[in-house]
Amino acid sequence: MCKELGLSWQNQDTREWFPVARISKKDDEYAFRYTHGAVEAKKSGFQGLAGFPDFNHTYLSDIIFPVFQNRIMNKSRPDRDEFLSWIELKDTTYSQFKELARTGGIKATDNLQLYPIPSETDGYYNVQFFSHGVSHLPENYKDRTNRLSVGDKLYLCADLQNEQDSSALFLRTSDPVELVGYVPKFFAKDFQELFKRSKDSFGIKVIKVNADAPEQLRLLCEIDCRWPKGFVPFKESSFQPLV
Repeated sequence: MCKELGLSWQNQDTREWFPVARISKKDDEYAFRYTHGAVEAKKSGFQGLAGFPDFNHTYLSDIIFPVFQNRIMNKSRPDRDEFLSWIELKDTTYSQFKELARTGGIKATDNLQLYPIPSETDGYYNVQFFSHGVSHLPENYKDRTNRLSVGDKLYLCADLQNEQDSSALFLRTSDPVELVGYVPKFFAKDFQELFKRSKDSFGIKVIKVNADAPEQLRLLCEIDCRWPKGFVPFKESSFQPLV
C-alpha cells in the first residue's frame, strides 16, 4: 500500500523539474511538508501551493488536501470503469492515494506531478509506473508500444547526451531494439542504483497496454528487484523534508 507521495513542480520556461513536497498518510491523517527542493525551485519562480504558504510548516488534515482531491476522478463519471481499467485498479483495491500514485495526478492546466515513495515489502522494491514521453516517440515506436504484451520484458538504456537530463533513461524492447518511452525522471537515479546493486534480481516488465488511452496512460510498467541493504529511495537532499 502506498503511504507517501512526492510532488514535483516544473518551470514551464526551462522545462526543469524540482521535487518540492511530500504528502504522507498515516491511519486517517494526511500530512504535507515542503522539501529542500522547494527552496531551489523558489529561485526559479516556485511560489508554493495555495493553502500551504509556509515552507517550514507541517500541514495536517483528516481528509485529503483539496489541491490533490481535485486531481481524483469523480466516482459519478461514466468513464470511471474504463479509467480504473487503464490504471489497473479495481473498486476492491481502489484508494485515492493509489490513484494519485499511479496517475501522477497530472492536469493539463498546471505543472505539478505526484509520484509514489516506495517502501520495502518482504525484502523487495516494487513500483508500477507509466512510461513517460510516449507522445514524443516516432510513429513506428508508438506502434511497437501498442503491440507489446503483458509480461514482456523491458530494458533500460542510458540517454547520456540528453541536454536536459544526463541521468535520463529510455525504456526499450529486446529484439528488435525499439524505444517505448522514458523512465519517469524522478525514478531514474534510483533505478540506476538498484540495477547496479541488485542486478541479478532486477527486472522491468509490461503490466498493461492501453492503446485507446491518453498517451500518458499508454504503457503501464512494473519494476521488481531485491531491496539492497541500506538503500534509501530519493535520498538526495532535494527530496528530503524541510521539517
